[in-house]
Amino acid sequence: MHPLLRKAIKERFGRLNRLQQDAFKEVSSGKSVLIIAPTGSGKTEAAVLPVFNEILENGLKPISALYIAPLKALNRDLLDRLEWWGRKLGISVEVRHGDTSTYRKAKQTKNPPQMLIITPETLGVILTVKSLRKHLENVKFVIVDEIAELVDNKRGAQLLLNLERLAEIAEFKRIGMTATVGNEEEVREWLKADVIVKPPWKKNYRFHVLYPKPGEEDEELARKLSLSPEIAARLRLLWEIVEKHGKALIFTNTRQFAEILAHRLKAWGKPVEVHHGSLSKEARIKAERALKEGKIKALICTSSMELGIDIGDVDVVIQYMSPRQVNRLVQRAGRAKHRIGEVSEAYVITSNVEDYLQSLVIAKHALEGRFEAVEPMGGLDVLAHFIVGLLIEYKRLPRERPYEIARRAYVYRNLGWSDYLDVLRVLEDARLVGYDEETGLLYLRRGAFQYYYENLSTIPDEVSWRVFDARSGHVIGRLDESFVMDLEEGMEFVMNGRSWIVLKIDDEARLLKVRESKSLESAIPSWEGEMIPVPFGVALAVGRLKRELAFDFGKAKELLEGVGFREEELKRAFEEIKGEPFSTDRDIVVESTPKALVIHADFGNRANEALGRLVHSFLILRYGRVFSVRAQAHAVVFKTPFQLNPEEVKGYLYQEPESLEFIVARALRDSHAYRWRMLNVAKRFGALRRDARIGRVERLFEGTVIERETLNELYHDKVDVSKGELVLEMLKRGTIRVKSELRREPSTLARLNMTVGGEFLLTGVLERDEILELFRNRLLDHEVVLVCTNCGWYSKTKVSRLRSIKDRECPRCGSKMLAVAHPIDAEEFLPVLDKVRRGEPLERKEERTYRKLLKAADLVDTYGFEAVLALASYGTGPDTAARLLAQYRGDALLVALMEREREFIRTRRFWVEDKNRTEKQPEENNV
Repeated sequence: MHPLLRKAIKERFGRLNRLQQDAFKEVSSGKSVLIIAPTGSGKTEAAVLPVFNEILENGLKPISALYIAPLKALNRDLLDRLEWWGRKLGISVEVRHGDTSTYRKAKQTKNPPQMLIITPETLGVILTVKSLRKHLENVKFVIVDEIAELVDNKRGAQLLLNLERLAEIAEFKRIGMTATVGNEEEVREWLKADVIVKPPWKKNYRFHVLYPKPGEEDEELARKLSLSPEIAARLRLLWEIVEKHGKALIFTNTRQFAEILAHRLKAWGKPVEVHHGSLSKEARIKAERALKEGKIKALICTSSMELGIDIGDVDVVIQYMSPRQVNRLVQRAGRAKHRIGEVSEAYVITSNVEDYLQSLVIAKHALEGRFEAVEPMGGLDVLAHFIVGLLIEYKRLPRERPYEIARRAYVYRNLGWSDYLDVLRVLEDARLVGYDEETGLLYLRRGAFQYYYENLSTIPDEVSWRVFDARSGHVIGRLDESFVMDLEEGMEFVMNGRSWIVLKIDDEARLLKVRESKSLESAIPSWEGEMIPVPFGVALAVGRLKRELAFDFGKAKELLEGVGFREEELKRAFEEIKGEPFSTDRDIVVESTPKALVIHADFGNRANEALGRLVHSFLILRYGRVFSVRAQAHAVVFKTPFQLNPEEVKGYLYQEPESLEFIVARALRDSHAYRWRMLNVAKRFGALRRDARIGRVERLFEGTVIERETLNELYHDKVDVSKGELVLEMLKRGTIRVKSELRREPSTLARLNMTVGGEFLLTGVLERDEILELFRNRLLDHEVVLVCTNCGWYSKTKVSRLRSIKDRECPRCGSKMLAVAHPIDAEEFLPVLDKVRRGEPLERKEERTYRKLLKAADLVDTYGFEAVLALASYGTGPDTAARLLAQYRGDALLVALMEREREFIRTRRFWVEDKNRTEKQPEENNV
C-alpha cells in the first residue's frame, strides 16, 4: 500500500475493516470485483481505495477511473467523501453530469481528473466527445455503485452496452457495489466480475411487527386530530417507539404517505420533518441537518433515505405499513445502528390484517436471508440507440460488428441475428442508419445525432396529465404519467381526498376527463403508481401462513420464529378473517358480491395481473366492456354492474397454461398502459420524434419489433406471465383448488381490497354530520352561471355568493327571473333566447333548452338558495330538483341530493359528447 494512502486511512478510521481488506487484495491482484454488503459496511471505501492505490503506485494517467452512480442527483455525502480522499492523496476527483456547466466541461477536457464521477447517461455522452476519447483510452477502472438499482431496468442494459463501447478503446477492471440481493451469481455475471467479496460477519437485525388495537386513550387523540381510533392507535404507538429509542427514521412507501403522516404528527405537535425525492434539494438538506443536530426527533421519508446519506447515528427505524419486499425492509432497517457489530432495530406498524401477515412473512424472510432476485433486463430499443452511438464514434462499421459487441454484454448474450436485423430495419426506415450492400458497411444518416442525444436516457420524460372535471368544466389537478398509464376508462381513482371516475383518456392532449364518483370502492389512490409490487414468493408465503393459522396456531407461530410479535395480535388478526373466505398457498377463492367480484389469490401483484387480464378477457367476450379490473398482491378485484356467478368465473381460471401469454398479450393491446409504453419504445427506437403525439400508436406498429419490445417491457415490469402459467399449471394438476362464494355483503378481505388507501384520505370514518358538511362545502365551492332568462345578462359565480338570491335582480333589466345553470347550458341558452326575442320558431332541442332554464329560474324564485344548491349538485336538473324541493328542506334536502348523486353515478357513467362540447348536462331531459 502506498504510504500516502496508509496515512490517510489512519487519519480517517484507523484501519481497514475485513471487507475493505479483502476487496483491496482482490482488486490489487488484477481482478474485477463485485462487493455485496449491507448499509454501513464501508462499501464505498472498499471499492475506491484499491483504485486510488493503483493510481498512486503506478502513476496512472487521467482519466484513470470512472465512478458511475445511478442517482439522478449525486449523493452529496458520497461526493464529499471521495473529494476528501482525493485531497489527502493528491488525486483529482470531479463530477460530470447533465447540470455541469459548459465552462467546467471544457476545463475537464483540457485538464481531465484522475477520477471522474458520472451517471450512466453521461457515459453515453462522453464516448462521443472527440476531445475526451483520448483520455478515456487511459481508463483502468470502472466503479459502478448501487448495481441493484440498474440490473432490472433499461438504464442497466444501456450501461452494459456503453461499457462494451468503452472496452473497444480501453482495458479496464470492473468494480461493482450492491446491497444484498437474492441472485448474487447472476449479478456477478451481469457485471462481468471475477469474484464476489462479502463481509465475513453477518449483519444482525431485530424486527418487531405490530398490529395495534385502539384503546380508550386513542379515542381522545382521534377526536383531537379528526381521525379514526385505529389510525390514532398507530400514531400513538409510533411516537412511543420514537420516545423509547431516540433518533428515528420513519419510512413510508410513497411520497404522499410521507406527507400525510408528517402532517398528522405535526398537527399533534411532534418534532418531525419530511424527506423525499420530490422536495427541493434545500428542503432535504434542511431536514437532514435538523435530525443530525437533534432539532427534531424523527425524519419521515421514502426510499430517498435508503441510501447512505449522512444524518449521524440513527437509533431506530420504523416502517409504517408493510415494506412489501424483503430487500426493501433490510435496506431500510440497516440505517439504524449501522456500525459493524451493532444490531439494527426496526419496527413495522401495520394497518390491517393483510398488511400485518405480509409484514410478518417479510420480516421472517429477512432474518433467513431470503432476498428477492433482481431480474436482468435487456431491450431492443436500447440496442438501437447503441448502434447509432457506435456509428457516431466510428462513422462506418461492418454490419455484423455492433451485433458482435452487443453480444458481449450479459443481457444480450442470447441476442438473435434476426432480432438484430429487425432493429436495423427500424433504424433504416427512420432514416437514421443506412446500409451499403456493396461494401457491407453501416453508415449514419441525417437526424442520427439528434435522435442519439434526445434519447440518452431510457427513463421516459415524466409528463404530467391534466385532470379535467367534466361536471365543472375545470382542470382540477395533475397526475404523473406513470400513474395515468395504468388507468382505463371506467376506472376510479382517488385524488385530493375525493374519488373520480375516468370518462375518457385523451392521449394527444394528455388530458383525463373525469367525473366525481363519491364512491371509494375500487378507487385507486393517485399514489398507487409509486407502490412497490409484492413478489410472488412473499405473497405465497402469506398464503401458507394463513393456512397454518387455520389448522395449527402453534405451527404458524413456529413459522415466525425470531420475529418480534405479540401473540394476542396474531390471534386477533386471524379472528378477523376466520369463518370468511380467504385464500392460501393451496386455495383460490372466487367471491361474488352485488357490486364486485374478488378473486382471492396469494401470488403477488404481477402474477395476479396476468390472472386478472385472463379472466377479464373472458368476461368482456360474454358481457362486453362493463367491468374494470385491478390486480393487487393478494386479490384481483373486478367492479361489476351486476352480481356474477362465481362458478362461471371459476371456470375461466381452468385454461391451458400455454394459452395465457396469447390471451394476456391480446388484452394488453387494448390497454392505455400498452399505448403509453409503445409510444416511449417507438421514440427510443427512433421511429417517432421525441415530441410526437400519436392517437392510435398501437395500429401504427402492429406486428413489428416495436410491438414485441412493448410487450416484453410490460411482461418484465407489470405482468408476470411465467408465474401466471405456473399457477395455471398447479390448477391443472390439482395442487391448487378453487372455491366459490356467493355473498350479499363482501367479506373482510374483499372489502379491504375493494377500498384501497382509505386510511390516507383526509379523515378516518366520517359521521353523518361530517359527510353532510363536506357535501355542503363542495356545493358552496361549485361554480355556476347566473343567467337572466328575460334579457340574457349572465355572470359566472360560486354558489356560496348566491345566498341572498331571493333579493337579487338582473342588473341590466331588473327582472327577478334569474336561473342558475351549468356553464354549457348557459352557453346553449343565450342564442336560443335571441331567437325567442326575435320571434323566430325554435327547433325541438332548442325548445327543451329554453324551457329548462325557465324552469330553473322559476325554482330559484320559489325556493331561493335551496334551489341553487339543488341545481348545482351532480345529476340534478330542473325536473329532479323540482321533485326534491317539493319534498325536502334543510339537511333532509342535502341527504336526498347526495342519494341522487350516488344513484346517478351508479346507473349512468358515460354521456354522449359531440365535437364542440365539453359535456352534456347530466340530467334526464337531454340524455
